[in-house]
Amino acid sequence: MKIYPTFRYQLRDQRTAILIYYAVLLCMILVSCIVMLLIPAEAGGIVTTNGVTAITIFFVFILSLCAFKESFLANLQHGISRRSQFLGHLGAMGVVCAIMAVADEFYLLLLSGFHTVFPNCFGTEESLYELLYSYDGGHPKGPLFSIIFSLFALLAVYSLGYLFAVFMYRLHKTGKIIFWVGTPTLFILISAYLDAHPWIHGKVIIFFLDVLQLCFSRLPQMVLTCTLLTVLFSGIAWLLLRRATIK
Repeated sequence: MKIYPTFRYQLRDQRTAILIYYAVLLCMILVSCIVMLLIPAEAGGIVTTNGVTAITIFFVFILSLCAFKESFLANLQHGISRRSQFLGHLGAMGVVCAIMAVADEFYLLLLSGFHTVFPNCFGTEESLYELLYSYDGGHPKGPLFSIIFSLFALLAVYSLGYLFAVFMYRLHKTGKIIFWVGTPTLFILISAYLDAHPWIHGKVIIFFLDVLQLCFSRLPQMVLTCTLLTVLFSGIAWLLLRRATIK
């Protein structure tokens, strides 16, 4: 079992991208400060970046798409089994998502500090958790709950991206063509059918809204839903990975 070496390799492989991501976010603050100093005070400009976790979720999805092939081939060349690789991936995924969930909260606290010092230049900052659940005063507030929300959302998105990467790796050239042509074609056909039958369209929308309400209306439901999605996506990824060959 060589779980720890592959865990370290996969974590190190993503470290640079994560550092660059947060360096870009910090540079955005610096650029904003410079711009606010240069523009006239009467212009009344203000900087705000609410819901930065939404950007982080998109970044994590892209990161997970790039986290499989190179790592998989390099680990096989060093004699690391697929099982050890997958367990190392789960560990790296958990660490990456936890670090980024905490880093997002520190980023928002930093911006809130700028608001305290420069109230006329920087707006008050809210996390994605606060933005989504601000309509209901019954939801608990605080950095801890924002971190929990971000962590489980990132885990679900990361596992989905990793599954997609493994799935695309397993497909042959013909299968990839069928997938990339067939998926949008099927989507267009379904959309056209729903447009032609408004009553079905309405029922489908109501169904999905009810599902979203059931799964994400409160933090405990959101955590449970994201956990189940993470387990599902990771389980399917393992079934695909265990028979993956070198290409």
